[in-house]
Amino acid sequence: MADNTGKTAYILYKGGIQGEEPVDIRMAEPLAVRLGGHRLPKGVEEAVVQMQVGEERTVEVPPEKGYGASNPKLVKWYPRSVLDHGYEIKQGSMIMWESADGLAKKPAMVVDSTQDTVQIDMNHPYAGRTLEYWVKLVDLK
Repeated sequence: MADNTGKTAYILYKGGIQGEEPVDIRMAEPLAVRLGGHRLPKGVEEAVVQMQVGEERTVEVPPEKGYGASNPKLVKWYPRSVLDHGYEIKQGSMIMWESADGLAKKPAMVVDSTQDTVQIDMNHPYAGRTLEYWVKLVDLK
């Protein structure tokens, strides 16, 4: 079996949460990714490392080889008054959460709300979920 660790793989892919329509799609132009660089979910990277150019696979990625388990400590209540546009935010909204120093932003989901507070889940949207990706290795350098 091949071990392409350290090489640059050029891949096409589509996937997301298993059983749902793919939302993460790259079909027109291959993505260049250094294998071993941890830019792909671990389960996808493990498959690509073993693939030959031209090969395609469907890969099931359990949470521990994807985005990990959902961490309940990352789900917290916040007063609407401390959030930008806090009184406009609705349950189910995706917002960009900014770090206290303003240097980092990441998506977060509003999972519950009251008149004066919102509950925000800062876990990755795929945390705790089994993923499924179709991947094609187009080239390897």
